[in-house]
Formats: sequence, C-alpha cells, structure tokens
Amino acid sequence: MKTVHINLPVPLRKFAKGIAQISIQAETVLDAILQLNQLDPSMSERLLEADHSAPKKYINMYVNGQNIRQTGGLKTALGEQSRLEIMTAFAGG
Repeated sequence: MKTVHINLPVPLRKFAKGIAQISIQAETVLDAILQLNQLDPSMSERLLEADHSAPKKYINMYVNGQNIRQTGGLKTALGEQSRLEIMTAFAGG
C-alpha cells in the first residue's frame, strides 16, 4: 500500500470531523475513497455513484493535478506520496 494524501473540500469536512487533509494507505482512488468511510460511513455514498463505478457528476477528483476521469477513473493507480484532491462543483448565477 502507498501513502496517499487526500485534501477534502470544505463541504465534506463536516463529515470528516473537520479534517482538511488526511494521509491514508491505498493503491487506487477507489481504495482511498473507501478508506474515508473510517471518518464517516457515508463518505463513499456522498462521493461515488451507487455502484462505485465513478464519482458522482458533481464531484471531481484529481491525482497529482490530473483529472481521474481522463486517467482511468476510480481504478487510477496511486503512487507513494500521491495527492488526491476532491472537489465539489459550484452552482450559481
């Protein structure tokens, strides 16, 4: 397993005990998201489609600055010290 650093957006921090960044052990983006369930059992359902096939439409995830939708989705491999950024979409007008 690789050590991965995850940055959580402000709207998700209330479900993560106020934590802005956490380091976990994971091999893929999906592994990392499932590890977040240790902070709150509902974390993966907030971030992923019900079948865990992709992030929800309003969630973007980046590994070392690259959008995972273009690098293998949730199966994107994580390297040692990778950074996973989770971003929620903004709406307004």
